Amino acid sequence: MFGYVKPKKSELLVKEYEFYRATYCGICRAMKHHTGSLSRVTLSYDSVFLALVRMLYISPDTISAHKHRCIAHPLSLKPMLEGNEALGYVARAFAILTYYKLQDDLSDEKPSRRVAISALSPIVSHAKCRAGEDELAEFVKDKLDRITDLERSSHPGVDEPATLFGELLGEIFAHGLDEKDKTAPYYVGYHLGRFIYAADAAEDYGKDLKSGSYNPYVISYGGAPLTRENKETIKCALLLECKRLESAVNLLPFGDLATIENIISNVIYLGLPERIRFLDEDNSAPQVESEKL
Repeated sequence: MFGYVKPKKSELLVKEYEFYRATYCGICRAMKHHTGSLSRVTLSYDSVFLALVRMLYISPDTISAHKHRCIAHPLSLKPMLEGNEALGYVARAFAILTYYKLQDDLSDEKPSRRVAISALSPIVSHAKCRAGEDELAEFVKDKLDRITDLERSSHPGVDEPATLFGELLGEIFAHGLDEKDKTAPYYVGYHLGRFIYAADAAEDYGKDLKSGSYNPYVISYGGAPLTRENKETIKCALLLECKRLESAVNLLPFGDLATIENIISNVIYLGLPERIRFLDEDNSAPQVESEKL
């Protein structure tokens, strides 16, 4: 999900950060089981947010951590969540999302970039096949195809493609849950998806303007450099989406799971606003922050 959905590490309590890391490592272990060992090269911290939301809908008794060694840290034991229903779902859902995103990138990126993407294709294709979840896969493909059609037609506004991506993430967050439980996670995913699409377009403004790639803001602003007023308008719209996301998060059944609640709140109130600080800068080609936590 483009590296946007992460907490502000400095504001997490030690136990919260340890749980966050343990969840990340737990997803990695789940990927090995559900989508194959090699699929773990596509693991990202964005997946943790989905796992945290989905863990609110499983038995708390199934959420536990133990220390294990892993290929990245073979000499030391690291706390990792044991496999549970939520982690398995995240592994499968991200395999599907990664596969179709990569297919889209193959058609859009420059030849030099496509070579690197092609090298991952056998891995993500195998992971997607192992993931199953055919109904979800068809839904993801349909939404990404519709977004691609809008982009290729040089659609002038950000709202419609952002809504489609919101609907895509909304379904990923809610898929497979009981009907009575779907509303809150769906709207968490929906508003998060709209935020991600719009924020990504804003961050890529300078790059897309230079390369001629589709960008709804480039079309809306006529290809002129973004002014401070333009950036403030975009930032206000993104913060409004965060407020809508906050309203959806408030409907989640946190119960006694305070650690999960605090991490999710950190992402919403601190992580996402921190991620769009590039809109406060004078340059229009901000640096993407490292994936490392």
